[in-house]
Amino acid sequence: MADVPAAMDRHLEVLRSRSDGSLIMGASRLTGRYWTGSLWHFQDPSVAPHVEQCTAGVQTEAGIADLQLINDNQLIVASDSGAVEMWQLSEEGESFQALWYSYAHDSTAHTISVAPDSNTAVSGGADATIKIWDLETKLAMKTLKAHTGTVWCISCNPQDKHVFLSCAQDGRALMWDTRKEKAACSLGKGVIGGVPTCITWSVNRQTDVTIGCETGEVMMLELRDQSQPVHRWRPHTRTVHRLAYCPQEPSWLATVSDDCDVVVTSLQSDPNIVYQNSDHQDMVRGVSWSPTGQQLHSCGWDTKVFHHKLSGFDGPTQQMDCNLLNGEAAIRKPEH
Repeated sequence: MADVPAAMDRHLEVLRSRSDGSLIMGASRLTGRYWTGSLWHFQDPSVAPHVEQCTAGVQTEAGIADLQLINDNQLIVASDSGAVEMWQLSEEGESFQALWYSYAHDSTAHTISVAPDSNTAVSGGADATIKIWDLETKLAMKTLKAHTGTVWCISCNPQDKHVFLSCAQDGRALMWDTRKEKAACSLGKGVIGGVPTCITWSVNRQTDVTIGCETGEVMMLELRDQSQPVHRWRPHTRTVHRLAYCPQEPSWLATVSDDCDVVVTSLQSDPNIVYQNSDHQDMVRGVSWSPTGQQLHSCGWDTKVFHHKLSGFDGPTQQMDCNLLNGEAAIRKPEH
């Protein structure tokens, strides 16, 4: 592993679980004159982020803001340089190879999402544009301009390659359908409180959209009736960075934030926090469920990766009723 960087970059930005349970992680070094980054593969997630125990690693020319798996061995990256890059992980998982890149955004590319056909991807950046990519021709097929501020998050519909969600610094969340002449429509007008910073589709109902905000608030909207949220709660005190639904328990939503907390909320009925962890010592930027849904991985700017075991909730767990009471969650003591 001659190409593996000698040290882990401090700012761990994003991690994704492969189908075999191994981890792909993207990091940035946001200090000094030049910002660089790195990609990592840990066959055994429990040893992350220890460089000497990684399976593969490679330095990148710029910091990594986001990455998504196209399949188990190919990934697409959104870069601080504005580039969108595709990388290949070898079959043995022991090396990365750059396949192609394109400097499509005029500033940082903050987000990338892959459509269900695995042939299309959508990126968004600080230049307020959205790019739709053909991964076979390696070309940006279309540039969309509806936002007026940094695009923080893109989420492709898991069933329809033409439909995706976006949210941006302009305070708007949009749903797009590229088959229509007027591609974008606004979500949650007058309902979203503060700037939406992350957005995703609910796992078990494709008519529900979940949005995280800079206020620490999270809400679920029903697309057919957006007059008021289905659920609205505040699991965090600062900006929510990522949302992740559990693949095996669709009512569980994991959220991470600048407040250094990792939170899992059950949406079985009213929102109820079933797990909360404050071990991170700096902003938490990445979160990913294991394929079995029994473990949750998180990473942050403290150069730490934590592995949260949720199966059975070993020991009593502090739970919270998430009705907003003067902007705070009401804490309920665990039952013994």
